[in-house]
Amino acid sequence: MPSSVRSSTPSLLLNRKSLTQNINQGFAGIITAVAAWSIWGSEMFPAEQDPVGDSSKWADSELKRWLEVVRAFLHI
Repeated sequence: MPSSVRSSTPSLLLNRKSLTQNINQGFAGIITAVAAWSIWGSEMFPAEQDPVGDSSKWADSELKRWLEVVRAFLHI
């Protein structure tokens, strides 16, 4: 075997090994994400509750949220 082929063979094996390792880590990441999603479900990031009660006692953030909901409902 020529010396140029022998010298490139270790780097070729290293490239294949790192590619295989990256594929395995990516697959493990996907499996972990799916497992976390199945454990917590869609309640992982629960939606904020709509404000209720007397509107004069709502905080600014609650007023803004209510206005956004009303605008979306009325298509304003």
